[in-house]
Amino acid sequence: MATQQVLVAGAGLVGLCTAFSLARAGHAVTLIDRGRIGSGAARGNAGEITPLQALPMPEPALLTQLAEGVLSQRHYFTIAPLALPRLSVFGLQFLRNCTESRLQRNTAALDQLVRQAMAAYDSFHRDGISLAGGGWGYLNVHSDPAALRVFREAQVARARHLGLEEPGPILSRAELEEPLLGEEITAGYRIPTERYIDPDLFCTELHAALSEMGVTIRPHTELLSLESTHATVRTGDGVETIGFDKAVVSTGAWLNRQLRGIPGLRFSAITPGTGYSFHVEMDPLPRSLVMGLHRKTLIVPMSGSARVVGLMDFGFRVERFERQRMDFLREQAAHFITGLDTAPVSREWTGPRPMTPTGLPYISPVRGHPNVIVAAGHNMHGLTLGPITGEIVTALVAGRDPGIDMRPFALPRL
Repeated sequence: MATQQVLVAGAGLVGLCTAFSLARAGHAVTLIDRGRIGSGAARGNAGEITPLQALPMPEPALLTQLAEGVLSQRHYFTIAPLALPRLSVFGLQFLRNCTESRLQRNTAALDQLVRQAMAAYDSFHRDGISLAGGGWGYLNVHSDPAALRVFREAQVARARHLGLEEPGPILSRAELEEPLLGEEITAGYRIPTERYIDPDLFCTELHAALSEMGVTIRPHTELLSLESTHATVRTGDGVETIGFDKAVVSTGAWLNRQLRGIPGLRFSAITPGTGYSFHVEMDPLPRSLVMGLHRKTLIVPMSGSARVVGLMDFGFRVERFERQRMDFLREQAAHFITGLDTAPVSREWTGPRPMTPTGLPYISPVRGHPNVIVAAGHNMHGLTLGPITGEIVTALVAGRDPGIDMRPFALPRL
């Protein structure tokens, strides 16, 4: 395979994974980002690598919750009423994908990536990425045993479909042997196939590995426009051009802005949703990752502390810190994890998640611009799907068949 000069724009999870895959395949890679390497949601997420639970967000059950999200700020999913006109195109497309038939179709498409996700992580680990700071096992808990049973049955069916080990049996709170569970929890079950890592360590290790592999890494370098053989970027020293044979745009929530820099292309199918997380210092920590299904909130033991993750907001300022929402997230977690309400808090984070109306990422050459490939819009599954996305992009750069049906991941026609 001939070495190519490849520009990767965007050094979040997908961009870092893609640059790593390209570099180990022998390409000469330049990685740029408008901020620091591994910024945005790359370091603030829950650290989940969860093939069994990587599903498209649009689903029929969500329809009943949309109105609540517009009317109340005390809901895990909110939409700013004044933002509804701006969200109308995305919202209508999203609603269209909330039918059972479209959910099944989109899930089948996403499963092509999910089936290869863990093998891609294994290959990263063999090549020196430690995947440290977390562990194996995922504990789903609920206040309602009947609702938990329905949820588990769906996951058992999915595990059988994917050929994965099935979730464990439903156990009482006492049988779960998790002493931090609050009194509202009546039951739960463990999923042995899922794992979690410290995404901050993951990004730092990828950054270090890329440096050792000779990748040119340029933070604080913003992509302004793309032509067929070069990009125009802005740095602290002014505007310059970077040549390439192929370019990969992995700018996540900011993809729309970058693709408008390609002559003749209009694109607006990614809408950023705001997520929240913070750390708490607890002793002891939960024995594993705990998901309060009824609270839509995660608590993850991570590198000696616990990270609480949850909520999804759609509004105008996706990186704006909202104290009210951060406090609500802590309140939700404190309902099912004891001691969390008084534990010291640090590393409060809010940032954008790149959401698409289908729940599927875009992994696709740009029509009319075959040297430009988009890899973005992974919704809340950027960590789970980052390495396999990097491998698929590497195949596309080399002109090889990725071995999956790429049509569901194509950029939409507008």
